[in-house]
Amino acid sequence: MTQFNFRFQKILDLKENEKGLAQMQMADAIKQHEVGHQKKQAIYNKILDAERLKKEKQQDGVNISELRMLVNYIHQLQELLISSNRELEHLQHNVSRTQTHLQKKAQEEKTWGNLKQQEHSVFVEQSKTAEQNFFDELASTRFYRTSKASLAEG
Repeated sequence: MTQFNFRFQKILDLKENEKGLAQMQMADAIKQHEVGHQKKQAIYNKILDAERLKKEKQQDGVNISELRMLVNYIHQLQELLISSNRELEHLQHNVSRTQTHLQKKAQEEKTWGNLKQQEHSVFVEQSKTAEQNFFDELASTRFYRTSKASLAEG
């Protein structure tokens, strides 16, 4: 019996590789997004700490230049937070884009995999039919020989 040979196997292999690459890109995008989220949280925590320190200093009494430096520091952190939010939006967009790309590659791979499965099913059916025809031919030949031998004896 012959072996099944999918004529588009190289394309299927390529689609599997593309899907694997898309999965890695998606994982990387998610990791970058998580790192961006952690950065944002760290900045936010610094702002909270600085605001708390400012209140403490105001209650304890502090010179104006030190208070002004603290306020400037808080403003810088707030600007950094705004920038971090923009970066997070960009990273979220990147996650969405890579997710869409992965879905497309997974669908392409599935399409080619389904084609392979269909062709394999057809191949199996054809092989069964060919095998059955072979055995039918063998049985017919045997019957013909035995009937001819019976006639020659009789």
